[in-house]
Amino acid sequence: MVIITTLKIYLINKYLISLAYIALLSSHSLQAANDKLNVSVPSFAPFNAFVENSGCSGASVMAVQKTIENLNVELKFVNYPYARILYSLKTAELDLALIFKNTAIEDDADYIGPLSYSKIVVVSHIDNTIDNYDDLYTLKNIAVIRNAQFEETFDQDRKLNKANVDSYQQAVKMLKHGRVDAVIGSLIGIEYALHQQNMNNDIISKAFHLGSKEWGLHLSKKSKHIKLKPSLIKAVKKNYQEDLIHQLYEQQIQNCI
Repeated sequence: MVIITTLKIYLINKYLISLAYIALLSSHSLQAANDKLNVSVPSFAPFNAFVENSGCSGASVMAVQKTIENLNVELKFVNYPYARILYSLKTAELDLALIFKNTAIEDDADYIGPLSYSKIVVVSHIDNTIDNYDDLYTLKNIAVIRNAQFEETFDQDRKLNKANVDSYQQAVKMLKHGRVDAVIGSLIGIEYALHQQNMNNDIISKAFHLGSKEWGLHLSKKSKHIKLKPSLIKAVKKNYQEDLIHQLYEQQIQNCI
């Protein structure tokens, strides 16, 4: 009887130890997951990926990885529409985003940049040549990524009729079918979207160049990783190249398509 009772106690203790060990492993796994840096970039090609090869990283993803590779932090990329990226930085659902500099969230996110620049262009149908800014007023409407900022005068211009879209692919498709007269945005973003829609690149050659826009990291002020800010500042300065995003885009075009 004593032997049986002792055996029961031994088995119970062994079972409790096993439970404790499993709980400890779960705790470590949860902590590891919580220690990841939640990051977003524009959630459409060629910035987050390439349609032709789902395993091929987009230009902006590569820029983030290159910048943060020596900071000893694990990244978790999250695909959010542009407007949700801005909102999630406010709530700290996202820790970090690499997007065009956006002053609308300067109270909620620390801007660290520039990391790179991109040419901003307006493309239209070939018979709608745009030679200067005033020509934009002759257009019926212009497709614009929702909540994105491209150029200060354009961003604040309420006289222009702007049609909000979620991606360059959507914008260029609308241009192709005559639902908008023009598209504004990053040269490489529009160029890639034209390729996806099998549209003639002559449109790009006649594009109206509105200027350049800087890319930078936006770090949520409520992020649990806010202590990384000094290291991120150093990393951005170290990795800055005026055409970094374009270089990575050209590299991936060669490798992925």
